[in-house]
Amino acid sequence: MVELPVAKRPVSRNPAVMRYEPSTNLLRLVLLLSGSRMGLTLDEMATQLEVGRRTVERLRDQLTILFPGLTYSDDDSRVRRWRLPQGVLPPVPPTPSALATLEGLARDLSTQGDSARAADLRDAAASLRALLPPARLRQAEPDIEALMRAEGSAAHPGPRLKLDRAMMTEIRAAILGFRKLELTYRPAEPRAPGRRVICPYGVLYGRRAYLVAHTETGEEMRLWRLDRISDVSALEENFPAQEFDLASYAARSFGVFQEAPQDVVLRFSSGAANDAAEWVFHPNQTMEPQEDGTLIVQFRCGGMLELSWHLFTWGREVKICEPDGLVELMREWRGMEAEMAE
Repeated sequence: MVELPVAKRPVSRNPAVMRYEPSTNLLRLVLLLSGSRMGLTLDEMATQLEVGRRTVERLRDQLTILFPGLTYSDDDSRVRRWRLPQGVLPPVPPTPSALATLEGLARDLSTQGDSARAADLRDAAASLRALLPPARLRQAEPDIEALMRAEGSAAHPGPRLKLDRAMMTEIRAAILGFRKLELTYRPAEPRAPGRRVICPYGVLYGRRAYLVAHTETGEEMRLWRLDRISDVSALEENFPAQEFDLASYAARSFGVFQEAPQDVVLRFSSGAANDAAEWVFHPNQTMEPQEDGTLIVQFRCGGMLELSWHLFTWGREVKICEPDGLVELMREWRGMEAEMAE
């Protein structure tokens, strides 16, 4: 099985850009190492800079000459982590494009109903603006405004998040402090809302947002829709935290639906193969181009219903090879489509 590389951002061939790229990467690496409390491994540096390991090794060697304060330590896994003490560089003012990105994301999140994270981004942008001298800020503001007007996100049909910042502040405090949360939860069934005490571990964001938590009497993680939560308060009582990896938990599913994972095999037509090769359907996917121009994508996950919704948007360009249950779901969707067309 051949795994295709993840599509990377196109590399500029502008000679002026290429001339300054090494020095730009060197400065970015200084900022990354100065801002990391635990330090970074060489592989983490390469990922952050989107360069190869050999390039990072050369940059690291340059830093040892320029900054004698560069230190390293080996973590518990005997992996070497490098860091620079704070104060090596004076505060570096943000660029107009960085500020425009933060403020644009805040605008988009606010439009989607995620006022909590939107407010956090606006606060971050305001803090960064404060680093700019008044004269530089006056020069930067027209560029920031122009970029804000020139960039936006396409509208997506579907539900909108409704996340209150005060509620998210309570939830985050409970997650960070391993404190129990008391809240009112409105279930999907036609039952009256009830008070619950749960043990929170994280939040999953998508078309809806979900709190990942278990009840105070159980250990099985459940998803609690944030738009059905109200009257939240973090209690002083702590809960004994269990080992939990939110990324691994999310990777068990397609979207947020948690169910027993199944092996999924998809074949995309030759006409859609190039587009499909640029998609990340699942973190554990593999892709195998075929001699006839089609593309086979394989991964393992749960959430067949939500996966079928997504695959339906590909129309006849995708054929589901496995599992049988997903094939049947797709037949049902296409049957409904045919009925509506009559």
